Amino acid sequence: MKKLILVSLFTINFHLNSFDCFSKDPELNDSAYWASIAIDLFAKQEYEKSIKTVDACFNLFSSEAVIMQNEFTAQNKRFPPSGRVSKKEKDRIYENWAVNDVSVALWAKARSLDEIGKKDLAKKAYAQCIFLTYGRAWDPNGWFWSPAGDCVKRGRKLLDT
Repeated sequence: MKKLILVSLFTINFHLNSFDCFSKDPELNDSAYWASIAIDLFAKQEYEKSIKTVDACFNLFSSEAVIMQNEFTAQNKRFPPSGRVSKKEKDRIYENWAVNDVSVALWAKARSLDEIGKKDLAKKAYAQCIFLTYGRAWDPNGWFWSPAGDCVKRGRKLLDT
């Protein structure tokens, strides 16, 4: 009986503290789902939850983002634009799914760490985000922005303090 209770408590605790990294929305791939949850939690000022969400799935998606980033760099590929873009350019940007999603997730983590005063950890997250220069994030108001570009600005401010 004690084993059953212990296993049940462990299972309940595991489910309460874990994040399902896989999208149940057929319109949203797994990494986009993960990144959107992280940024939504940041927007709601649920900083600890945003950080935990990023950490829960980071290892699933980060390798592909690094590979994509390195390939683009080796090919001397033009950086995707920020701002408003044509439908054709928007589709091209979305093809960079891994670098886009991981850069957004790292941005949410870095900003969250910064907001809760964990400056040393925020610096590390900003540095990871800065590496993903080809990543772009879609703003619901109708344009793309660069998480790496914003991380550069915010990371510099931390270094100056």
